Amino acid sequence: MTAQKILFIINPFSGLGRKKKVPSLIQQYLNAKKYSYEIAYTEYAGHATELAAAAVKKDYDAVIAVGGDGSVNEVATALIDTNVKLGILPGGSGNGFAMHLGLGRNIRKAITLLNDAQAMTIDTCLLNDRPFVNLAGTGFDALVSYKAKTSTLRGLWAYIKFAALEAWSYPMQQYQIIIDGQEVLNEVGFVVEVANAQMFGYNFVIAPQAKINDGILDVLFVKKAPKWRYLFSLWRFFNHSSHKSSLVKVFAGKNIQIISPEIMPVHVDGEGYYLEKELNFQIKPSSLEVLVPRAFVY
Repeated sequence: MTAQKILFIINPFSGLGRKKKVPSLIQQYLNAKKYSYEIAYTEYAGHATELAAAAVKKDYDAVIAVGGDGSVNEVATALIDTNVKLGILPGGSGNGFAMHLGLGRNIRKAITLLNDAQAMTIDTCLLNDRPFVNLAGTGFDALVSYKAKTSTLRGLWAYIKFAALEAWSYPMQQYQIIIDGQEVLNEVGFVVEVANAQMFGYNFVIAPQAKINDGILDVLFVKKAPKWRYLFSLWRFFNHSSHKSSLVKVFAGKNIQIISPEIMPVHVDGEGYYLEKELNFQIKPSSLEVLVPRAFVY
Protein backbone atom coordinates (compact mmCIF):
# COMPACT_ATOMS: atom_id res chain seq x y z
CA MET A 1 0.00 0.00 0.00
CA THR A 2 1.34 3.42 -0.95
CA ALA A 3 1.90 5.67 2.04
CA GLN A 4 -0.35 8.72 2.28
CA LYS A 5 1.46 12.03 1.97
CA ILE A 6 0.72 14.35 4.87
CA LEU A 7 1.97 17.71 6.10
CA PHE A 8 2.08 18.71 9.77
CA ILE A 9 1.75 22.47 10.24
CA ILE A 10 2.95 23.46 13.69
CA ASN A 11 2.07 26.78 15.28
CA PRO A 12 4.94 27.30 17.73
CA PHE A 13 3.18 30.26 19.36
CA SER A 14 -0.14 28.68 20.36
CA GLY A 15 -0.90 26.84 23.55
CA LEU A 16 1.38 26.40 26.50
CA GLY A 17 4.78 25.59 25.01
CA ARG A 18 4.41 21.88 24.29
CA LYS A 19 5.52 22.05 20.65
CA LYS A 20 9.24 21.25 20.99
CA LYS A 21 8.53 17.55 21.52
CA VAL A 22 6.07 17.21 18.64
CA PRO A 23 8.56 16.20 15.89
CA SER A 24 10.03 13.45 18.04
CA LEU A 25 6.54 12.24 19.05
CA ILE A 26 5.52 12.11 15.38
CA GLN A 27 8.64 10.15 14.50
CA GLN A 28 8.07 7.75 17.39
CA TYR A 29 4.33 7.12 17.21
CA LEU A 30 3.15 7.81 13.63
CA ASN A 31 2.64 4.72 11.47
CA ALA A 32 5.41 5.09 8.87
CA LYS A 33 3.86 2.40 6.67
CA LYS A 34 0.63 4.36 6.38
CA TYR A 35 2.00 7.92 6.22
CA SER A 36 4.99 9.74 4.78
CA TYR A 37 5.20 13.19 6.29
CA GLU A 38 6.81 16.60 6.32
CA ILE A 39 6.72 19.30 8.97
CA ALA A 40 6.33 23.05 8.48
CA TYR A 41 6.23 25.84 11.08
CA THR A 42 4.11 28.96 10.96
CA GLU A 43 5.85 32.31 11.30
CA TYR A 44 2.96 34.80 11.33
CA ALA A 45 -0.82 35.07 11.40
CA GLY A 46 -2.33 33.54 8.26
CA HIS A 47 0.81 31.55 7.41
CA ALA A 48 -0.90 28.22 8.13
CA THR A 49 -3.47 29.00 5.44
CA GLU A 50 -0.70 29.71 2.94
CA LEU A 51 1.16 26.50 3.82
CA ALA A 52 -2.02 24.43 3.60
CA ALA A 53 -2.95 25.98 0.25
CA ALA A 54 0.49 25.06 -1.08
CA ALA A 55 -0.03 21.49 0.17
CA VAL A 56 -3.29 21.30 -1.81
CA LYS A 57 -1.43 22.26 -4.99
CA LYS A 58 1.21 19.62 -4.26
CA ASP A 59 -1.44 16.88 -3.94
CA TYR A 60 -0.97 16.04 -0.29
CA ASP A 61 -3.53 13.61 1.08
CA ALA A 62 -3.96 15.45 4.37
CA VAL A 63 -2.76 18.47 6.31
CA ILE A 64 -2.50 18.17 10.08
CA ALA A 65 -2.96 21.33 12.15
CA VAL A 66 -0.82 21.26 15.30
CA GLY A 67 -2.20 24.02 17.50
CA GLY A 68 -5.43 25.33 18.93
CA ASP A 69 -8.74 26.30 17.36
CA GLY A 70 -7.18 29.32 15.65
CA SER A 71 -4.59 27.12 13.95
CA VAL A 72 -7.28 24.62 12.95
CA ASN A 73 -9.28 27.48 11.45
CA GLU A 74 -6.33 28.69 9.37
CA VAL A 75 -5.56 25.23 7.97
CA ALA A 76 -9.21 24.38 7.34
CA THR A 77 -9.70 27.64 5.42
CA ALA A 78 -7.38 26.36 2.67
CA LEU A 79 -8.88 22.84 2.58
CA ILE A 80 -12.59 23.67 2.23
CA ASP A 81 -14.02 22.37 -1.06
CA THR A 82 -10.87 20.35 -1.82
CA ASN A 83 -10.04 16.65 -1.62
CA VAL A 84 -7.33 17.21 1.00
CA LYS A 85 -8.29 16.07 4.48
CA LEU A 86 -7.88 18.03 7.70
CA GLY A 87 -6.24 16.36 10.69
CA ILE A 88 -5.64 17.82 14.13
CA LEU A 89 -3.08 17.39 16.89
CA PRO A 90 -4.34 19.38 19.92
CA GLY A 91 -1.50 21.80 20.60
CA GLY A 92 -3.45 24.82 21.79
CA SER A 93 -4.69 25.84 25.21
CA GLY A 94 -8.42 25.09 24.85
CA ASN A 95 -8.60 22.73 21.84
CA GLY A 96 -12.39 22.93 21.60
CA PHE A 97 -12.80 21.43 18.13
CA ALA A 98 -10.26 18.66 18.78
CA MET A 99 -12.06 17.74 21.98
CA HIS A 100 -15.42 17.72 20.20
CA LEU A 101 -13.99 15.20 17.72
CA GLY A 102 -12.78 12.95 20.54
CA LEU A 103 -9.09 13.73 20.08
CA GLY A 104 -8.61 14.95 23.64
CA ARG A 105 -5.73 17.19 24.71
CA ASN A 106 -2.82 14.73 24.60
CA ILE A 107 -0.69 15.02 21.46
CA ARG A 108 0.87 11.57 21.74
CA LYS A 109 -2.57 9.96 22.01
CA ALA A 110 -3.86 12.05 19.09
CA ILE A 111 -1.00 10.76 16.92
CA THR A 112 -1.94 7.16 17.71
CA LEU A 113 -5.57 7.95 16.89
CA LEU A 114 -4.43 9.40 13.57
CA ASN A 115 -2.92 6.03 12.66
CA ASP A 116 -6.38 4.47 12.55
CA ALA A 117 -8.43 7.53 11.66
CA GLN A 118 -11.42 7.58 9.34
CA ALA A 119 -12.41 10.41 7.02
CA MET A 120 -15.65 12.21 7.80
CA THR A 121 -17.27 14.87 5.63
CA ILE A 122 -18.46 17.83 7.70
CA ASP A 123 -20.11 21.19 7.22
CA THR A 124 -18.19 24.45 7.40
CA CYS A 125 -19.51 27.96 7.90
CA LEU A 126 -18.95 31.55 6.92
CA LEU A 127 -19.15 34.74 8.95
CA ASN A 128 -19.15 37.67 6.54
CA ASP A 129 -17.20 35.43 4.11
CA ARG A 130 -14.66 34.38 6.77
CA PRO A 131 -14.66 30.55 7.19
CA PHE A 132 -15.01 28.75 10.50
CA VAL A 133 -15.52 25.13 11.53
CA ASN A 134 -16.44 25.21 15.20
CA LEU A 135 -18.08 28.26 16.78
CA ALA A 136 -18.50 31.96 16.16
CA GLY A 137 -20.51 34.64 17.86
CA THR A 138 -20.79 37.97 19.57
CA GLY A 139 -21.24 39.25 23.09
CA PHE A 140 -19.44 38.72 26.36
CA ASP A 141 -17.51 35.59 25.33
CA ALA A 142 -16.28 37.37 22.19
CA LEU A 143 -15.01 40.28 24.28
CA VAL A 144 -13.15 37.85 26.57
CA SER A 145 -11.65 36.12 23.50
CA TYR A 146 -10.46 39.46 22.17
CA LYS A 147 -8.91 40.44 25.50
CA ALA A 148 -7.18 37.06 25.82
CA LYS A 149 -5.84 37.30 22.26
CA THR A 150 -4.22 40.66 22.95
CA SER A 151 -2.74 39.56 26.30
CA THR A 152 0.63 37.99 27.06
CA LEU A 153 -1.13 35.63 29.48
CA ARG A 154 -1.97 32.29 27.85
CA GLY A 155 -4.31 29.40 28.45
CA LEU A 156 -7.29 28.95 30.75
CA TRP A 157 -6.06 31.57 33.22
CA ALA A 158 -6.24 34.26 30.55
CA TYR A 159 -9.94 33.54 30.01
CA ILE A 160 -10.64 33.37 33.74
CA LYS A 161 -8.82 36.66 34.32
CA PHE A 162 -10.63 38.63 31.63
CA ALA A 163 -14.00 37.05 32.35
CA ALA A 164 -13.64 38.18 35.97
CA LEU A 165 -12.42 41.66 35.02
CA GLU A 166 -15.14 42.31 32.44
CA ALA A 167 -18.16 40.49 33.89
CA TRP A 168 -19.69 43.19 36.07
CA SER A 169 -19.03 46.15 33.79
CA TYR A 170 -19.89 44.52 30.46
CA PRO A 171 -22.58 46.59 28.66
CA MET A 172 -25.13 44.30 27.04
CA GLN A 173 -26.19 45.10 23.49
CA GLN A 174 -29.38 45.08 21.47
CA TYR A 175 -29.50 42.24 18.94
CA GLN A 176 -31.86 41.61 16.07
CA ILE A 177 -31.63 38.01 14.84
CA ILE A 178 -32.99 37.02 11.44
CA ILE A 179 -32.97 33.35 10.45
CA ASP A 180 -33.66 32.27 6.87
CA GLY A 181 -35.36 35.60 6.21
CA GLN A 182 -37.56 35.65 9.34
CA GLU A 183 -36.95 37.83 12.40
CA VAL A 184 -36.96 35.56 15.45
CA LEU A 185 -35.72 37.96 18.12
CA ASN A 186 -35.03 41.63 18.81
CA GLU A 187 -33.86 42.27 22.37
CA VAL A 188 -30.92 42.99 24.65
CA GLY A 189 -28.68 40.04 25.39
CA PHE A 190 -25.43 38.81 26.90
CA VAL A 191 -24.19 36.33 24.26
CA VAL A 192 -25.19 35.18 20.79
CA GLU A 193 -23.43 31.99 19.72
CA VAL A 194 -23.63 30.45 16.23
CA ALA A 195 -22.55 26.83 16.35
CA ASN A 196 -21.44 24.23 13.87
CA ALA A 197 -19.93 22.07 16.63
CA GLN A 198 -20.63 21.97 20.34
CA MET A 199 -17.85 23.22 22.54
CA PHE A 200 -15.30 25.81 23.44
CA GLY A 201 -12.14 24.40 24.97
CA TYR A 202 -11.86 22.93 28.46
CA ASN A 203 -15.05 20.82 28.06
CA PHE A 204 -17.21 23.97 28.05
CA VAL A 205 -20.20 22.85 25.95
CA ILE A 206 -22.07 25.87 24.65
CA ALA A 207 -24.34 24.22 22.04
CA PRO A 208 -25.03 20.57 22.94
CA GLN A 209 -27.53 20.07 20.11
CA ALA A 210 -25.14 21.13 17.34
CA LYS A 211 -23.98 18.52 14.81
CA ILE A 212 -21.16 19.09 12.35
CA ASN A 213 -22.81 17.24 9.47
CA ASP A 214 -26.51 18.17 9.62
CA GLY A 215 -26.45 21.17 7.26
CA ILE A 216 -27.80 23.43 10.01
CA LEU A 217 -26.41 26.20 12.20
CA ASP A 218 -27.53 26.26 15.83
CA VAL A 219 -28.02 29.65 17.48
CA LEU A 220 -27.90 30.12 21.24
CA PHE A 221 -29.02 33.47 22.66
CA VAL A 222 -28.34 34.28 26.32
CA LYS A 223 -30.90 36.77 27.60
CA LYS A 224 -30.35 39.87 29.71
CA ALA A 225 -30.36 39.03 33.41
CA PRO A 226 -28.64 40.02 36.66
CA LYS A 227 -24.99 39.06 36.30
CA TRP A 228 -25.04 36.74 39.32
CA ARG A 229 -27.53 34.49 37.51
CA TYR A 230 -24.97 33.71 34.81
CA LEU A 231 -22.47 32.65 37.46
CA PHE A 232 -24.95 30.26 39.05
CA SER A 233 -25.84 28.79 35.64
CA LEU A 234 -22.27 27.91 34.61
CA TRP A 235 -22.73 24.28 35.68
CA ARG A 236 -25.05 23.76 32.72
CA PHE A 237 -22.15 24.20 30.28
CA PHE A 238 -20.37 21.22 31.79
CA ASN A 239 -23.29 18.76 31.75
CA HIS A 240 -24.61 19.48 28.22
CA SER A 241 -27.75 21.26 29.41
CA SER A 242 -27.18 24.91 28.46
CA HIS A 243 -30.10 24.82 26.03
CA LYS A 244 -32.46 23.94 28.91
CA SER A 245 -31.69 27.08 30.93
CA SER A 246 -34.43 29.69 31.37
CA LEU A 247 -31.78 32.26 30.41
CA VAL A 248 -31.32 30.76 26.95
CA LYS A 249 -33.24 30.82 23.69
CA VAL A 250 -32.27 28.36 20.97
CA PHE A 251 -32.85 28.65 17.22
CA ALA A 252 -31.58 26.90 14.09
CA GLY A 253 -31.29 27.67 10.40
CA LYS A 254 -29.04 27.91 7.37
CA ASN A 255 -28.61 31.67 7.05
CA ILE A 256 -28.28 33.78 10.19
CA GLN A 257 -28.19 37.57 10.34
CA ILE A 258 -27.31 39.40 13.58
CA ILE A 259 -27.73 43.17 13.61
CA SER A 260 -26.81 45.59 16.40
CA PRO A 261 -26.78 49.40 16.47
CA GLU A 262 -23.25 49.27 17.94
CA ILE A 263 -19.91 47.83 16.92
CA MET A 264 -19.73 44.23 18.13
CA PRO A 265 -16.98 42.13 19.70
CA VAL A 266 -16.85 38.94 17.64
CA HIS A 267 -15.00 35.64 17.84
CA VAL A 268 -14.42 33.14 15.05
CA ASP A 269 -13.14 29.77 16.26
CA GLY A 270 -11.92 31.50 19.41
CA GLU A 271 -10.11 34.40 17.71
CA GLY A 272 -11.54 37.69 18.97
CA TYR A 273 -11.86 40.94 17.06
CA TYR A 274 -14.45 43.68 16.34
CA LEU A 275 -16.94 44.08 13.51
CA GLU A 276 -19.42 46.73 12.49
CA LYS A 277 -23.14 46.46 12.95
CA GLU A 278 -24.14 43.41 10.90
CA LEU A 279 -23.02 39.77 10.99
CA ASN A 280 -24.04 37.33 8.25
CA PHE A 281 -23.57 33.60 8.82
CA GLN A 282 -24.19 30.79 6.39
CA ILE A 283 -23.63 27.05 6.34
CA LYS A 284 -21.61 25.23 3.67
CA PRO A 285 -22.87 21.66 3.85
CA SER A 286 -20.48 18.74 3.30
CA SER A 287 -17.55 20.98 2.38
CA LEU A 288 -14.57 19.57 4.33
CA GLU A 289 -13.12 16.14 5.02
CA VAL A 290 -11.76 15.65 8.53
CA LEU A 291 -9.78 12.76 10.01
CA VAL A 292 -11.56 11.57 13.16
CA PRO A 293 -11.05 8.62 15.54
CA ARG A 294 -12.80 5.38 14.63
CA ALA A 295 -14.77 5.60 17.85
CA PHE A 296 -16.16 9.08 17.10
CA VAL A 297 -19.98 9.01 17.01
CA TYR A 298 -21.78 11.56 14.83
